[in-house]
Amino acid sequence: MLTLHCSGARSVYPAVMAAARKRRKGVRPGGHQLRQEVITHHQRQRIITGAAEIIAAEGYRNVSVADIVKAAAVARGRFYEHFSSKEDCFFALYEFGTASALDAVEEACRGLEDDFPKRVHSGLAALLAYIEANPELARSCVVEGPAVGPAISARFESLIAGFAALLRAGRDGDGGEELPATVEETVVGGLYWILYYALLEEKPKKVARLLPQLSHLSLIPFAGAGAIGTTPAR
Repeated sequence: MLTLHCSGARSVYPAVMAAARKRRKGVRPGGHQLRQEVITHHQRQRIITGAAEIIAAEGYRNVSVADIVKAAAVARGRFYEHFSSKEDCFFALYEFGTASALDAVEEACRGLEDDFPKRVHSGLAALLAYIEANPELARSCVVEGPAVGPAISARFESLIAGFAALLRAGRDGDGGEELPATVEETVVGGLYWILYYALLEEKPKKVARLLPQLSHLSLIPFAGAGAIGTTPAR
């Protein structure tokens, strides 16, 4: 944004220029006025992005609202128009990141209900690709989520349940009826902690290498249905 700084006398615009300037307020270069909800959405996403960057770098407990405001390059007042606190902002970040990751996995699994091993492999490949493409968001959610404490528990359980539901849908009707009802939650929980330590070591660009290992571990409980040994090669 270009800012004109004047010293001495106050700048005065001719009437015609002042009227035109007033009309252009809130109008983007193409000449179309931005809707308020669009502006609000972009401001909110800008804050979430800034929060992810600084929290991934410094850790949730070490970050203040002032740090988030600085990282997002917004006024402090703007922050409080969207969030009541640092925790509230983090919850929005967490929900956005986990929902986006789940959407990516769900899309990759679509149409593979009849091929359980391929479904698992494709879903994990999509998840790892999402993490590689969004390293700061991933680290904020996976590594820093637990740092929030008990307040994050319900959201964490929802995250595990969401991914477990995708896994369960793929193996329904494909044997394994003798398995415990919570086997999917157990598998997803194990995968979560493997990713946690990979991201804790600051290796988000290398998580794709975990695909064979994660696929194998995911299929072990269902080996009775012939799952092991049929995972597609990457």
